[in-house]
Amino acid sequence: MILTKLKEYAEQQMENLPPAMYNQRRVAWLISLTTDGIFEGSICWKDHSQKETKKGREIVAPDIGRTVGVKPKLLLDTSEYILEIGRAATKPDRLIDCHEQFKILIQSCAEATNELTMIAIAKFLNSPIELEKARGEFLQLLDAKKFDPTENITFRVGGKIPANAAENFISIQEFWANYTSGGEESESGKIKSHVMTCLVTGEKKAVEQRLPFLVKGLFGGQPSGTALVSANAQAFTSYGLANSLTSPISREAAEKFTKALNHLLSGKNTRLSVGNTAYVFWTREPEEMDLLGAIEHPDPQVVKNLLDSAAQGQEVYGTDVNQFYALALSASVARAVVRDWLETTVPTVKANLKLWFLAHKIIDAYGEVGKPLGVYALAASAYRDATKEMLPKVPTALIRNALQHLPIPDDLLTRAVQRNRAEGKVTYPRAALIKLALTTKLGTDAMTDMEQMNPQPNLQEQDDRAYHCGRLLAELEGLQKAALGKVNASLVDRYYSAASTTPATAFPALVKNSFNHLAKLRKNKVGAYSAIDTRIQEIILKIAPPNLEAHTRTFPKTLKMHQQGLFALGYYHQRAHNRAEAAKKSTS
Repeated sequence: MILTKLKEYAEQQMENLPPAMYNQRRVAWLISLTTDGIFEGSICWKDHSQKETKKGREIVAPDIGRTVGVKPKLLLDTSEYILEIGRAATKPDRLIDCHEQFKILIQSCAEATNELTMIAIAKFLNSPIELEKARGEFLQLLDAKKFDPTENITFRVGGKIPANAAENFISIQEFWANYTSGGEESESGKIKSHVMTCLVTGEKKAVEQRLPFLVKGLFGGQPSGTALVSANAQAFTSYGLANSLTSPISREAAEKFTKALNHLLSGKNTRLSVGNTAYVFWTREPEEMDLLGAIEHPDPQVVKNLLDSAAQGQEVYGTDVNQFYALALSASVARAVVRDWLETTVPTVKANLKLWFLAHKIIDAYGEVGKPLGVYALAASAYRDATKEMLPKVPTALIRNALQHLPIPDDLLTRAVQRNRAEGKVTYPRAALIKLALTTKLGTDAMTDMEQMNPQPNLQEQDDRAYHCGRLLAELEGLQKAALGKVNASLVDRYYSAASTTPATAFPALVKNSFNHLAKLRKNKVGAYSAIDTRIQEIILKIAPPNLEAHTRTFPKTLKMHQQGLFALGYYHQRAHNRAEAAKKSTS
């Protein structure tokens, strides 16, 4: 299904697909020849003043997947193949083999096409004198460190570049398509095809022994690319079929879905990279809203428009409804690994995104409307150093929640809560993440109107007490600051962890100590004393109504993990509310 949808994307969305087995390739150098194959000189296509051409110019040219084996590419390759100039570590025998294979390929194309430019290049390669002139010039460039043997070289013959698809050398394109068609070399030296039913198209035709192109740009994969379908060891073979024949795919289908995937992976608006996982997104028909941008770097106005829309969180079906696809990939050396796959509709994704933004909508640390957050910002808030510690499953879970409205795992809430305890504070992104996780766990009704401080939240009794315990800690912190000013270590620095896990242990001492701060305020700041004392008493009544027999108050002994999350929200909300109120008074 994945490969079929990628193939359809290539056919429907990628206008003017390159010729068969042609691809975007960067060229650093040209070898200029006359139409008689005489070497005229080298031409550098690198321009260090421009970022786009720093390593050369891009053209659409013949290409094929290549790993460690010797496999020449028609007309455009490295100096290892064209000039027998390799890197310092390249073995001499390999250099000779690469160059000979390239010469054979060029000669075969010249004979098959009778194209004058190909004949000129074949003459050049078979002329020791002309070839040595070119080698000498490039060796001088190498000594001057102006040339790198890994850079791509192609030919210009009589002012024309036969490798460039834009110059329409149709006979060369047809030769390359036939030369690279599915099959393997038999003992007689002839290419034999494997005719099987293609898993992508369902048609019976020649299929590939090895897929012609590799997937580029996956973190942790080989620089040359990774294979999406492959079986290169005995354990992976099936019914005697090896390599890509275990999953028979025609060359046309393989080329299209690989080009489509590489196109998506290279696009700014179609790829999202988090850790070592790459997510690609596409739709069957063009879509006006940037759905990827909505979860990567959400635009506040776009999110506002989405939240103001009438979209509902329900599945939308129908053949005329625009389809949405998402694929998550990582790499294991030479292989691409599919981590996740989603096929749904654009209206459904928009409805789910609306629910997602509502679920983590929260005021900022100063009580203002908070800016919408993307997946990475939310995920990173649960880690001390996200670049080193973040697990791939964390952003994956958030993306699934955003696009599919799937639950967020409990361990993500646990990570966020533990980070609060370790730091002794609740940041804006972490508060948003906790609210999102709690909405998933407790339901939207329980989290109604919880984007800001809510004195009467719609929570169960014990959950309600946990929320107000957080509010109380924020008030006691504000009281300490009002009475003492700035201190080296606030009560939150010292007691946040204990207060958020075992309130009955921490709060009695904190409340008792607050009497000293209140007494000091009553002497020096009567207005502040009255306001803070009133708020503290109101919050305590919500947490621990007085026991008439013992005349004591009882705080919760312990808080469960989700209650610790509610504690964090209560603390965060009360601090933000107090800051907002203070800002109003200062401007009035």
